[in-house]
Amino acid sequence: MSNGTFVLALALGAGALALWLHARYPSLAPERLGRTIAHAAAAFALLQLLPGVGQSVAGIFLGVFLFVLPGLVYALLCAIWMIQHAQTALGLQR
Repeated sequence: MSNGTFVLALALGAGALALWLHARYPSLAPERLGRTIAHAAAAFALLQLLPGVGQSVAGIFLGVFLFVLPGLVYALLCAIWMIQHAQTALGLQR
């Protein structure tokens, strides 16, 4: 599997997990826009501060699945929450 294919599969998997979390636990979504923005900022900071992984295959594997995947899921979940707030503001939801 090439690196590009792996990154695409990782992103699609993170998106599917974020959608599942939002559908399964809708009460996790913040009620106020300010808190949603704070969550989005935290997700951005988390993705920027991800630790560098080692040179070994095991280090790369652990780094991707222990840090990168949860960070991507959190960032995409924040994006879903922002879209939900935008829909509410436009009168398209609730």
